[in-house]
Amino acid sequence: MGLVDLSHIKQLFSSKHPAQTDRELYRELMLMVLARAADADSYTHPAEVEVVQRVLEEHLGDRVESSDILIAARSKLYETAPIEKYISRVAPKLSRADRREIVNALVEVLWADDRVASSEANYFNMVVSAMELSFADVAGLMSD
Repeated sequence: MGLVDLSHIKQLFSSKHPAQTDRELYRELMLMVLARAADADSYTHPAEVEVVQRVLEEHLGDRVESSDILIAARSKLYETAPIEKYISRVAPKLSRADRREIVNALVEVLWADDRVASSEANYFNMVVSAMELSFADVAGLMSD
């Protein structure tokens, strides 16, 4: 499966649940959360896209083209169902450690252009809430 294959996500939004491994779900969730973060303030800064590429390569071992990140960030899927719905369905299937790793990667992306807009902070809060993480989880005070 290619990293930017959104067919599983489309099926999830349409309530058809594909059989996937935890690793596949983790990969897709990280891609969607980080790609969408690059566009959370309605301006996709090139530095954010570069950080998304670097983070995905570091965490997943996959090189993703900037064009694929932009496609995932602006996908028409969000018109069908909000990303919060996707996150809240997929995140509980992942370990707390995987969810924290995604949130830590998200922080890197949000700081990529050296500022965090209020819309990006709101996006961060939504992601953390949808992932069912606590303040202690996000602060790194909890372990599995």
